Amino acid sequence: MKLVQKCPVCNTDYHEGRVDILVEGDFGFLAYLTCGICSSNILVKVMTMSHGLIGNAILTDLSAAEVMQFAATEDLESNSVLEFHQLISKDSSFIEKFRYKN
Repeated sequence: MKLVQKCPVCNTDYHEGRVDILVEGDFGFLAYLTCGICSSNILVKVMTMSHGLIGNAILTDLSAAEVMQFAATEDLESNSVLEFHQLISKDSSFIEKFRYKN
């Protein structure tokens, strides 16, 4: 877990925080870190490759349960993205229908 040593929000060392391993497999893991000082959350994905470890970390406002909900959903297919693009291209007021109105 040396990939993320300090909280990106308050710069506190992560030994003051909480680390939950959400998913662990043969090729890596997904961890959820919560800072013990400012309560900010980071998702860390680490994969083992033949030439070493590769990792990504992102600041998130999701809870660990929400992360797992998204992980359990099906992947978005490229055809679905293209269909959506075609739909919004045909209807110029499509986005306007989703805007919040008082």
